[in-house]
Amino acid sequence: MDSNQSSVPDEPAADDVATGDPDTEPRRNFVFEMGSLIIGGLVGLVPLLVGLVSFLDPLFGSKKKPRLYADAGGGDDDLIRISSLGALEVDGEPQRFPVIADKQDAWNYIPDQPIGAVFVQRLANDEVRVFNATCPHAGCSVSCVGTAFHCPCHNSAFALDGSKLVSDSGRTNPSPRPLDSLEVDSQRLKEDQEVWVKFQNFYTGKHEKKPKS
Repeated sequence: MDSNQSSVPDEPAADDVATGDPDTEPRRNFVFEMGSLIIGGLVGLVPLLVGLVSFLDPLFGSKKKPRLYADAGGGDDDLIRISSLGALEVDGEPQRFPVIADKQDAWNYIPDQPIGAVFVQRLANDEVRVFNATCPHAGCSVSCVGTAFHCPCHNSAFALDGSKLVSDSGRTNPSPRPLDSLEVDSQRLKEDQEVWVKFQNFYTGKHEKKPKS
């Protein structure tokens, strides 16, 4: 061999080629897999959140009457028709009437359901007074015996004006307050000769007349 000719190194064998850090490839695969899991989870979470928001929306939004019933009318939402004035005798005994209205919670709307009862007494041509038929003591329904209201559960008694009565025996009246009176729409009473009331149920067992939401 010529001493002036440059020597060419032999090519390394295939097994001699450096393969790099043996831990790099598994680490790269792990990162890719974790990234795929995170992205897939986020993609799946979006419709789940949308569905959850839609499901919970009625709880936090204002309650609205369904369009089918809203278009049909039916008067003010806060007032309920009880009776015609002509069905009541002037200075007669209080008459009991069921209260029929639409029941609605966050998801359901059920029209024309019994939600309570009232006693109505006509005092004059265009004057009535209305009481919720629920006893303020424990929530039982009172009855009228002509000259007074009586509760069958714990012997609460009330005068026709709703005030508490004391029994002849001196037994304490357990009701914490008088009967719960209800607001009457005076305009409809005079112009339409109909009894419309703002019906409310109140918390029982309390001295304060506090309406339930």
